[in-house]
Formats: sequence, structure tokens, C-alpha cells
Amino acid sequence: MMILILLIILAAVLMVVRKQQKAQAQAHYWTRLNELENQRKKQILATAIKMQQRENCRSKTDNNWKQAS
Repeated sequence: MMILILLIILAAVLMVVRKQQKAQAQAHYWTRLNELENQRKKQILATAIKMQQRENCRSKTDNNWKQAS
């Protein structure tokens, strides 16, 4: 009888530990996913800024050519 109680307690403890590990894994997953999403947004923003700067540079060059002619 004592062994049965110990087995039930052991099973309950193992279930709690598994649930806690699963929760930690999910928290880690979402943290990493958010980090990657922020990284992607920064890369997109940097690319957009570079493209805008190139366009501004081209516009200035075009204006200089128009004024020169």
C-alpha cells in the first residue's frame, strides 16, 4: 500500500515537472521568436533607409544635371 502511494506521488511530481519544463520551453520559444521578429524589422527598416538615401542622392544628381544644362 505504501509503495502505491509513493508511486502516485512520484507520478504527480513528474507530471508537474513536465508541465513546468513545457511552460519554460514555450516561454523560450516566444522570446526567441520576438527577437527574430525585431531583428527582421530592423533589417527591413535599414534597407528602406538605404533605398531612400540612394533615391535622394539620385534626385540631387538629376537636379544638378538639369541645372547644368
